[in-house]
Amino acid sequence: MNDSLYHYIDPQFNYTQVGNYTLLLQLSETTFSLAVTHGDKLMVWRHDSPLAELIQPGEVQEVLNFNYANVVTGIKSAAFTLVPQGLLNEETTIDAARLLDVKPEDTVFSQPLDDSNDVIFKATPSVTQAIQRFGNERVVFGASGWLQAIASSQPSSYHLYINIYHQQFDVAYFRQGKLQLFNTFDFTHEDELAYYTAFVCQQLKLDMSTVSVVLSGSIAHNDMRYHTILAGIFKTVELNNTSVVQQTGSLPVHQFLSLTALSLCASLADA
Repeated sequence: MNDSLYHYIDPQFNYTQVGNYTLLLQLSETTFSLAVTHGDKLMVWRHDSPLAELIQPGEVQEVLNFNYANVVTGIKSAAFTLVPQGLLNEETTIDAARLLDVKPEDTVFSQPLDDSNDVIFKATPSVTQAIQRFGNERVVFGASGWLQAIASSQPSSYHLYINIYHQQFDVAYFRQGKLQLFNTFDFTHEDELAYYTAFVCQQLKLDMSTVSVVLSGSIAHNDMRYHTILAGIFKTVELNNTSVVQQTGSLPVHQFLSLTALSLCASLADA
């Protein structure tokens, strides 16, 4: 394996043991990231690779060609809608498809998001083509694991959670351990991220001076842009240090939380 292509390879990674490993993939319209886990231990991590590498020859195929025990694929889609559990049926799915502007060539998925909500989301042909080699059986909504990880960390009503990726960000708010709001926004500058985050708080009628923002996702080491602008609006700003995997050494867990948390989604993938 070409170590320079990967951000982390555990010293105990063993080609002969891949039949006991799980491959986690997270796809957006243009990129994908991957992790390999053994139980709850991180074995391999790579992020921000061109989506075309999933179907075109390349050095990353060395990892993708193994026969893993499990493969879970998360699709980052801004075209989604949440439906209270118990209301998901053929009629609501058809209505959601209209709302999401589903084209004949798109693929629509519906599945549980948490104990209270189902999610309906679409994948474009480019994303669908990329996941074909692993099939659609274990495909989940890209934010599902991230939301599960936050929910299990006993979030308070004074925290707002943001996950940043590829000029988009997810925002989630919990009250009494239950998801109250989840949305995705496009942005090109940290000013826009701050604006939409403040807008969410206004919609929720939150006093921003009492709210702490918890960040994860594509935030490089020493990149303080988001901290700086958000700190002028909110009580505190911090990186999310929640970890769902064990790893050797010191890694920026906030960068791969959404990816590795897909390991929590096995029941959703089978639903």
